[in-house]
Amino acid sequence: MLEEIAEVVEVHSDFILVSSSRLSACNACQASANCGQRSLAGLFGNKSILFKLENPERLSVAVGQFVVLGLHEHALLKSSVVMYLIPLLFLIISAVAATLLNLSEGLIIVSGLAALLLGFVVARKLSVKLLSNPNYTPRLLRIAQ
Repeated sequence: MLEEIAEVVEVHSDFILVSSSRLSACNACQASANCGQRSLAGLFGNKSILFKLENPERLSVAVGQFVVLGLHEHALLKSSVVMYLIPLLFLIISAVAATLLNLSEGLIIVSGLAALLLGFVVARKLSVKLLSNPNYTPRLLRIAQ
């Protein structure tokens, strides 16, 4: 299970609201001082994300405390496949099919872009389905020490 530490922002009777920072992998790299990727990541800043989490174990948490969130590895892997691979496959299949039909280069590009957009629509519909499954949402594991 993948774990992340987040700060409690609000506490309610049946759920809590937590904030987690989006950190670049560059923060842990030893070569970050001389890396262009770090400079590029720094342009966008480290934004925080708010999560609404159920508190089924009724852990007594307070605003300002840090908690550990968990997400199953297979959930991250399947979500990545849905969001990246499906649109890419739509693009490639469309471009190959248009090439086999001997379409002009401009039509190959247009069909590829249209298929890519269709792939994003399909990925969005699948991701909404995944979000309704509790195995694909972060869960509150414990209070951070």
